[in-house]
Amino acid sequence: MFDNERYITCGISDRVPETLQVAIWSAIELQKKFCSKLDYLQVFTFQKIGEDTLAIRQTQENPNFGTTHYTNYKQEYEEILNEKIFVIDDGDHSTMLFAKEY
Repeated sequence: MFDNERYITCGISDRVPETLQVAIWSAIELQKKFCSKLDYLQVFTFQKIGEDTLAIRQTQENPNFGTTHYTNYKQEYEEILNEKIFVIDDGDHSTMLFAKEY
């Protein structure tokens, strides 16, 4: 799972900085190494901690799993703080999109 071609929606392309897109794909790669089974749907939420830290919460339903990744906060991340991002693997490709684009 998540070993196929990767796509992003126009919404992601327009509003999510490339550094954060890479962080999300990297979080999935890291989970593949440590989790025996990945759900087809990975969910990411974001929270600013203090002045200089961004918490990236990654969850899935089956099997139930959740972890938090941390990175340096940048002002360009402000726009996505209240957003939820899905990464969906349909077998042929993986797509990153805002939950409201689903």
